[in-house]
Amino acid sequence: PNLVGPKHTDPSLGKGYDYDVCNAEVLLKRLSVKAGRIVLPDGMSYRLLVLPDTKRMPVEVARKLRDLVAAGATVVGPKPESDPGLENYPQCDTEVKKIGDEVWADCDGVKVTEHKFHKGRVICGQSLREVLQTDGIVPDFEYSGTNSFIDIIHRRAGDAEIYFLANRNDRAESLDCLFRGTGKQPELWNPVTGEHRDLPQFKIKNNQTTVPLEFEPDGSMFVVFRHSASVKYVAIKNNFPNTKPVMGISGAWQVDFDPQWFYPTNGLDGNAANGEVVFDQLADWSKRSEPAIRYFSGTATYRKSFDLPQRPSHFRQYLDLGTVKETARVKLNGQDCGTVWCAPWRVEITGALKRGENRLEIQVANLWPNRLIGDAGLPPEQQRTRTNIRTFKNDSPLKPSGLLGPVNLIEGESPWLPGQ
Repeated sequence: PNLVGPKHTDPSLGKGYDYDVCNAEVLLKRLSVKAGRIVLPDGMSYRLLVLPDTKRMPVEVARKLRDLVAAGATVVGPKPESDPGLENYPQCDTEVKKIGDEVWADCDGVKVTEHKFHKGRVICGQSLREVLQTDGIVPDFEYSGTNSFIDIIHRRAGDAEIYFLANRNDRAESLDCLFRGTGKQPELWNPVTGEHRDLPQFKIKNNQTTVPLEFEPDGSMFVVFRHSASVKYVAIKNNFPNTKPVMGISGAWQVDFDPQWFYPTNGLDGNAANGEVVFDQLADWSKRSEPAIRYFSGTATYRKSFDLPQRPSHFRQYLDLGTVKETARVKLNGQDCGTVWCAPWRVEITGALKRGENRLEIQVANLWPNRLIGDAGLPPEQQRTRTNIRTFKNDSPLKPSGLLGPVNLIEGESPWLPGQ
């Protein structure tokens, strides 16, 4: 998790706002102004154009800025006084200073922090956050929780506002999230399955919509605003309805490892030497004493039968796998119930679960490092893997692997609708 770093936050801007960086070529050739916003030909638009903290500016940039501000742009930055280049020196410095005096006038960032020029304005001596909030522009996204870290990408598609939210902490989070805008129904979209549903619990105030959200560890979601808030709500009390336990699935498991990658089998005999092992309880493969299991990389199939004494209720039924390292495919009574590769390690089994005996099969695959580490400690003629990655040594730490559990049968109302 967290292999991709978060976006940089400009200290002057703070959290809740976003920005892009452009070079002089983009500024000169692609920027224009429409209805007071700085726009690009591909449809991107911005409220502010922020300049570097320097009083030196190429004369062609100064000319372009004068045109943008006159057309209605808001530019934030110090008054330019000279050209950093030597072409047409000293005339270039004279022209830059003239444009600065014309557009910025007496805006010095101390006594005067704003000056209007034709349809637009220039601002200096204020933080970007101050500028936006003075204009009544609340943060695009905020959330409760001082130690929480939710990363965000926001885009617009037609009339729809689409937010992708990612929990950058390896722990579950329950947060009040504030989105800029009002009057539209928030929807939750599952980025793994494409399923979606309305979020009935939200509050609108001060040009923001507050939505209580629950994030899985390292989890993500889409929150979409596209329909009027007057549409019919899904008939549940909370945005994330509670589930309740039905029964735990504990005890011994038959675990069949792929025999091609199950080696060396020192100390194992009979069926165990062929990869057919009984686990008295769920355990991390890398913690087992048997080398063939400890260093195993590949797919193993867990099998178990359990008895459900009563008929399943009318609620949706789920199998919660606890924790899996790294992926699991679940079959119940011969029916494929789906594959999971991230939290929550949970599949719906409503149509497959029955009263009485139920046959459960879970195929689990882990990552390659453990086998590479194991092979590093074997003679070359016994190794079955090859790699040009030299970081895996025979004493390198192993990665947790397998079905770690606990495995539980739970139930609850499923609010999800089919993906579109």
